[in-house]
Amino acid sequence: MKFDDEFLSEVGLSNLPPEQKETFLKQVQEELELRVGEKMSRGLSDAQIEEFEGIMKNDQQVIKKVVAELGSDFREDPIYQKLLERNNLTEGTWEVIGEYLSIKWIQKNRPDYHDIVKSTIEELKAELKADSSKILNA
Repeated sequence: MKFDDEFLSEVGLSNLPPEQKETFLKQVQEELELRVGEKMSRGLSDAQIEEFEGIMKNDQQVIKKVVAELGSDFREDPIYQKLLERNNLTEGTWEVIGEYLSIKWIQKNRPDYHDIVKSTIEELKAELKADSSKILNA
């Protein structure tokens, strides 16, 4: 999802002063990430949440543990190959391996991730539309 002028137009905020747009869009992005994170954590065990947090923080111990649990050579996975390509790398860094593992973790533990994101975006859009006049007058 792009948070840009088109998004602002969709939610009735195209008249937001130019000097406020970037800050507002950044706040919307942060709010979306917070809400998605909260929804994703529902139904997960503390151990699952800790593991995902470790991956996201590039905790090398967690990354090594999760790689060992994969039981296959992740370097052959097309997802990993695309991440290398996107970053113009021939060999993974901790960050690239962490990004790869976060994708695999979500696929395994939250296969409904895309549905969560989509519904959360729609909820956020509806709230912004409903409050657009208040936001513009603030």
